[in-house]
Amino acid sequence: METKPSAILFLDVCGSTAYFDRHGEIAGREMVDRCFAIVIPEIELRHGRVVKKMGDGLLAVFPRPAELVRAVSAAHTNLAAMNEGCAPDKRIRVHSGGHLGAVVEDELGDVFGDAVNVAARVQGIAGPDQIFVTRDVLDGMDPADPPCESRRIGAFPLRGKNEEVELHEVMWRTESTTMLVSRSVLRELIGSTLALRYGQESIAFAADRNRLTIGRIEGNDLVVTDAAVSREHAEIVRRRGLLYLIDRSTNGTYVRPASGSPRHLHRDEFVLEGSGTFSLGRADGPPIEYRIDG
Repeated sequence: METKPSAILFLDVCGSTAYFDRHGEIAGREMVDRCFAIVIPEIELRHGRVVKKMGDGLLAVFPRPAELVRAVSAAHTNLAAMNEGCAPDKRIRVHSGGHLGAVVEDELGDVFGDAVNVAARVQGIAGPDQIFVTRDVLDGMDPADPPCESRRIGAFPLRGKNEEVELHEVMWRTESTTMLVSRSVLRELIGSTLALRYGQESIAFAADRNRLTIGRIEGNDLVVTDAAVSREHAEIVRRRGLLYLIDRSTNGTYVRPASGSPRHLHRDEFVLEGSGTFSLGRADGPPIEYRIDG
């Protein structure tokens, strides 16, 4: 066995259990095969190697982090294009995690080590359609490589690590995808504003704003000092006019829309509509009221 530096990718199909339950084993297996038929060529085109398939997911390694970023971004993009013509319950959505570190490779080609474990846990934090990578991936890219558009998500505790690991989201969606929305529709959508109320504090999320953070520490737009709340617990982002509540936490977020069923988000996202409340970390936590106008 030998040790070598590698960029490690874990990719997994979201909601596969529900898909198998709804459509049956054969259809579920065909869905996973369709996914791999799109993902694997992008990996191999960029000098990656699929180490193994694990049910509805896979592990791959790359010689350089830039190749990992380009491969997984292309895979997500191609899957999104394929989903355009599919019914919602037939769409294939994946979430991916990447890390850069030393791995041990055995004589059969399998890889082991702490870096592999970190990549797997990063993938578990990413939500549907998201690519999360550690700071090491971005720092390991060569200045001559095409730039990687990304945004910092925060520092997360990972099992087995003494210190929190800084994660970034790779922004794989292209500008051309955004422009599929007509200008008239876009003008209508971006008119929505969001009002939050927590205790005596009120926050307005104006139509020209794209992100609002919520957590336990100072520096968040809304600070909620409760033991069950993570340091950087959740965020609200605007995508193509819709407002998404995205959970980034250890304990999850409990959403109670005025119209609709309650939801427990854990590393997942929810489209905010109308009005309602949500609480961070526990169902009986301090409520945060929300209302969307426009």
